[in-house]
Amino acid sequence: MSQQIGDYIKEQLEKKQISMRVLSKQTDINISTISRIINHKRKPTNQHLVEISKALDVPFEELLQKNGLPIETRENNINDIQASIVMIDHFLKQSENHYDSFSMEKLKQKLHDYEQDAETEAGYRLILDKFQKKKENVGDQGAYMKQLTNFFHRFCHKKGTQKELVLMGAALIYFISTADVIPDYLFPIGYLDDAIAVQVVMGFLSNKYS
Repeated sequence: MSQQIGDYIKEQLEKKQISMRVLSKQTDINISTISRIINHKRKPTNQHLVEISKALDVPFEELLQKNGLPIETRENNINDIQASIVMIDHFLKQSENHYDSFSMEKLKQKLHDYEQDAETEAGYRLILDKFQKKKENVGDQGAYMKQLTNFFHRFCHKKGTQKELVLMGAALIYFISTADVIPDYLFPIGYLDDAIAVQVVMGFLSNKYS
């Protein structure tokens, strides 16, 4: 049986010699709420986990797993990007807020719009001029960023069929664009809609664009 979230937080507090009172001050979570979480009387919200992750310096992903994210996503060797999508889906479903503005169809439509831009000289220049700067600003965000970098090099050096280049260009323009379908800051381990966009484009590529 996997360790429960309350036991894990208690273990981390003891390990780091931090009291519940101190954790409460660091996270702005009521001490009675922390006590109830530790004693399995309530489940933490995702926002609780975000703050606890920062305060205890533990991976947010690990807290999500202890709080119910199926660990099988890692044990079954699903690739890092797909595992991120599983975690994102879990995060959104468990959140107290409802992000009605986000839908896979809306994201796919946005990518389709950017495909047309990727075929233009202006789109090419946008990617060439803006991708590296945006990448520097966000830092290394894991597997999906590595895939975007791969898209960038292939796009710039025209390594691929016309359809492949258009699809990769669409993902790059989406990443560069500030008009994201869902706010980046909602997911603290990465730019979640950019990660989903990469997953969608990779799906299109592997399915031979059907």
